[in-house]
Amino acid sequence: MRHMLIPVLLATLGFATAANGAVAPAPAVAAIDMFTIAGMKVAGTAESPRAARDLAMAQGRPQAWSKLFRRFTVQEAWGNEPQLSDAQLLGLILSVEVGNERRNTTRYAADVMYHFNPVAVRQLLRRSNIAFTEERSGLALVIPLTAGKSGFDPDSLWAIAWGAPSLQNSLVPMVVADFGATLPMPPNLTELDWAALAPIARGYNASQVIFAIASEDAKTLQMITVSAAGRKAFSFAFAQSSFAFDVQAIAEKTANEPRQSAGRQRIADENRPPPLVDDGVRTHLMANVRFETLADWAKLRSRLGNVKTVTDMDVVGLALNEAEIDLTYSGPMEQLRGALARHNLALGNSAGEYTLELTAVRAAAE
Repeated sequence: MRHMLIPVLLATLGFATAANGAVAPAPAVAAIDMFTIAGMKVAGTAESPRAARDLAMAQGRPQAWSKLFRRFTVQEAWGNEPQLSDAQLLGLILSVEVGNERRNTTRYAADVMYHFNPVAVRQLLRRSNIAFTEERSGLALVIPLTAGKSGFDPDSLWAIAWGAPSLQNSLVPMVVADFGATLPMPPNLTELDWAALAPIARGYNASQVIFAIASEDAKTLQMITVSAAGRKAFSFAFAQSSFAFDVQAIAEKTANEPRQSAGRQRIADENRPPPLVDDGVRTHLMANVRFETLADWAKLRSRLGNVKTVTDMDVVGLALNEAEIDLTYSGPMEQLRGALARHNLALGNSAGEYTLELTAVRAAAE
């Protein structure tokens, strides 16, 4: 079925610009969103300034893709990251924006923002049978603090760095606390538990509080998250960094942590009977559907519509006796397979190629 409708991954929008190395901001990308990777530091050394620049950009593209891939997937899926050629990467990127350029006769360095094509990225992940999610978590209230200094300074460079618009469009949208103007500064702020912080968080409609503690040189960073689920602490250290880079590091950690926790929980619960319906993270699955007649195809779609764990179904391609569909479902794979079986639908898997068919059709074929 893979031969039926193989879409071109090299998106036409922006391809010519990206392929030629142009890095001017693209008006079509109005704002930073979940498919944008910001704060990427690239560098290259070659025999000429242009060659150094091209090398730096070429090295930055796969790094940006890896960060984007990990943003939408759990850690257990990172080993299945599609390895893309430079041409494929260029096709996934709508545009790039470059700032803080430094160059000499043989070396080039810059800070780059990559805007990926959401349609092309989703298409690639689905055809690679990679489970991913774009569901956004609840709002996080961020309290940026500087190590060695008491209190919250809204005019510090660290606090100002949290005004990045990308934080409003990430998988975990963030808002910075405004102590002094709207809130009093509690004593021993970082030691407070959720019971003490919950009234502050509710004032922002936030479901968690993040203490972001950076050193004055931005090279070391501590992140403390407090929510109804408990308290966690993480530490970061960078040889070279900036406050803008630190903001992105915390934002990505905040977005990834719930997915990693969910992955660890699935591993811990893999031997337990799953519930009938799991309203957790939605994932995607590409499957080839086999049927004898159009009546069977209609019957299969009708049964599929009654499976509660399946939240959406798109027909990607349709031929005489087969179709290719994109299923969106909740819960683990075994739960999906069991739910389908209860509606006389058989889900098979052969080397990563999934098939779906009516149980009666499958039995007759055997």
